[in-house]
Amino acid sequence: MNSQKELFSHAATVLAVANVGHSLAYYENKLGFTCNFKWNDPMDYAVLKRGDISIHLTNKDNAESVLKNQISIYIFVHDVDAVYHEFSEKNVTIHTPIGDREYQMREFDVIDPDGYIIGFGMNTN
Repeated sequence: MNSQKELFSHAATVLAVANVGHSLAYYENKLGFTCNFKWNDPMDYAVLKRGDISIHLTNKDNAESVLKNQISIYIFVHDVDAVYHEFSEKNVTIHTPIGDREYQMREFDVIDPDGYIIGFGMNTN
């Protein structure tokens, strides 16, 4: 099996916000980020980038339930099936099983001991 260094690529912080469109405008107009992905109409997810920094914005109606319902960090990997297999063998608690998503990602989520949801995935196109 590949080492973790070979499997993991990069990560993005996922921020739960009251309004993705409003936050997107702030990050673009005030902080100089560029949006390179928007999801749904009305928009409820966006990906921003500036240099090597990537921030994902997601709508969250109730900020108090972020730990139970939202990914806190998303880790991009080179071989998501290998990572899933590795974690399954170690009895990691899987929150969302591995699968191909309609937004061209193959991914799964785990829950850490403190309740944080961590997503792992790779682009399928």
